[in-house]
Amino acid sequence: MARQSGELVQWNDERGFGFIAGDDGGRHFVHISDIGRIATRPRAGDRVSFTLGRGADGRAAAKEVKIAGANPINVGARRRGAAMPAAPQIGVRGLTAGIIVLLALADYLIGRAPVWLPFAYLVLGVTSIAVYWFDKRAAEADRWRVTEKSLHLIDAVGGIAGGLVAQQLLRHKTSKQSFVAVTVLIALAHLAALASLGLGWWSFAQAS
Repeated sequence: MARQSGELVQWNDERGFGFIAGDDGGRHFVHISDIGRIATRPRAGDRVSFTLGRGADGRAAAKEVKIAGANPINVGARRRGAAMPAAPQIGVRGLTAGIIVLLALADYLIGRAPVWLPFAYLVLGVTSIAVYWFDKRAAEADRWRVTEKSLHLIDAVGGIAGGLVAQQLLRHKTSKQSFVAVTVLIALAHLAALASLGLGWWSFAQAS
């Protein structure tokens, strides 16, 4: 079947689908599984080529989609053990995560917080890292993703230190400004709460 050209005009990265405006004037549904594996995620505005076929629901959809200028993932090189990019530095995220955990520990040591508080930050932090790792692997394998709301919720209830570490080490969710902005607000809220707890501006007894 002859290939057609068009532009990816809409893309939902969480759910893995979007729409292509074909140069022929048609609007075509496209699923992530029909896009050739590339090193970056699809984005609205990408120029694409495709063939027309049928989706899982039997409706017309774009198939065998190739994004112009996108670098394909070299699976063979990965399997042969090709050199991967150097590990990221600690960075601001890692430093902030460390401060959050240290503040929780300090609050306990000076008698401002119960013993479970620093342990809660550690356990929830590890949980957050695991969820970010799962979402990163799902993104690379084009599987169903963890929603951004779920990631933010885990961070908000105490996993923020782990979330920051995961973002830094996995280089995941660091380019979407709206996601980063919410993460910053969550981190600032925890820093402020832990600092005010340590300074005696509020206590668990007052909160209860």
